[in-house]
Amino acid sequence: MRGNLIDAQAVRAEMERVLASSRFAKSQRLSRFLRFLVEHAITGGPRLDEYSIAAEVFGRPASFVSQLDPVVRVQLRRLRAALLQYYEAEGRANPVMLEAPERGYGLVVLDPATDGPTHRRGKLGKFVGCAAALAICAALWLHFRPHRTDPRAVQLERRARDLRAKGTLSDVALSEGLFEQAVALDSGYAPAWSGLADVLLFSGPPGAMTRSEAIAKASQAAREAIKLDPRIAEAHAALAYLRFFRDADWAGAEPEFRRAIQLDPAAARIHRLYAQGLMSRGRFDEAIAQSKTAASLDPAGSPPSTDLAEILSAARRYDEAIVAARRIVQETAGAPAARLALGISLAAAGHYDESIPELQAGLSLYAMARLGYAYGAKGDRAAAGAVLDRLDEAFAQAVSINWSYRALVYAGLGDGQHAVDCMEKSLVNQEGDINFIGVDPAYDKIRSDLRFVALRKRLGLP
Repeated sequence: MRGNLIDAQAVRAEMERVLASSRFAKSQRLSRFLRFLVEHAITGGPRLDEYSIAAEVFGRPASFVSQLDPVVRVQLRRLRAALLQYYEAEGRANPVMLEAPERGYGLVVLDPATDGPTHRRGKLGKFVGCAAALAICAALWLHFRPHRTDPRAVQLERRARDLRAKGTLSDVALSEGLFEQAVALDSGYAPAWSGLADVLLFSGPPGAMTRSEAIAKASQAAREAIKLDPRIAEAHAALAYLRFFRDADWAGAEPEFRRAIQLDPAAARIHRLYAQGLMSRGRFDEAIAQSKTAASLDPAGSPPSTDLAEILSAARRYDEAIVAARRIVQETAGAPAARLALGISLAAAGHYDESIPELQAGLSLYAMARLGYAYGAKGDRAAAGAVLDRLDEAFAQAVSINWSYRALVYAGLGDGQHAVDCMEKSLVNQEGDINFIGVDPAYDKIRSDLRFVALRKRLGLP
């Protein structure tokens, strides 16, 4: 405050006039900040700095670091601008002027008799000119500046990936939470967004999150990752997966698959996903090539994948499919997933009696649906009906809402009407399995059904 030329009572009265103005009445933060500076100017005390203002005015903790939290600098700029605008309009005739100087953190009290209109106009003109220049510089800097990654976000992202790699449900749920923390801490860190999309899509929805919620969140995360860094293969693969499996948009998915492979040609899973898409279009030779590439890139000791047997079966190369599936059963000591692949290949070839024990070894509702198909195709309508009842029970309990599973059983029974009804609901439910109805041998019995033909045509399927 300028000596004793203006007494404390006059300064406080001026403060109240300012606080009653429209600009300050709408901002509790600016009002609290101004009141604090006025009282400090009147009563005196230690020189103000960012730390003391952050703690006393804005409630920041003792761990406050100004380089990470610019709240004081930001609010001081806003206060300075608000005061200048106030004295150019509502406070033009006031007997006292309050000003936040361009340097330091204090407050200056001015006497209009000596610092009158000329001072105000000069200050405002200077402020407007500087503000415009600063706004342009800030916009350019924000556009071209390199992102400074928060190291804490990097640590969280790496821990999340380590947990996700373990594969257990609890570890996957923890990894999703860590990815969330990482993007909250640094929203500009693209790998964390990409990891979040990946874990939501390929590890199942964590906790109480529904499948549709997880997919929507994954889509947002993948797009954010690509916007921040279009060179991340994982994010392009996630977007390709969404366009293919959720949107049934192969035209939009294939370029993303190709881009992901171009960015990371050593990523086995991306090759494998691309193989699935190619298979759905009847491009079997390309799908087999991608599947074999994926197998050659799998880390040593990885369990063998069953996708090659699935592609061979879809290509109606049944003998090769059965041989490939039997080899995997042997290599995995009869793992359920391997036996399921063998059962599917045997059923596709019409060896229903041989397929049923293999399909019964499956642990999933998908395996149950394939078993129901085999029963129906064999002619055991009672057993197929029992499978439908079990699927309906799972539906009622919300364990699984997958219409394509029911379509498989109805197809085995040769019931085209109910099978296509289920396919239409599968499409509405955005189930990925709908993309394979054009090549899956399970639907050969109803292939000439007019509604089935129309649905395949609508989806661009063979």
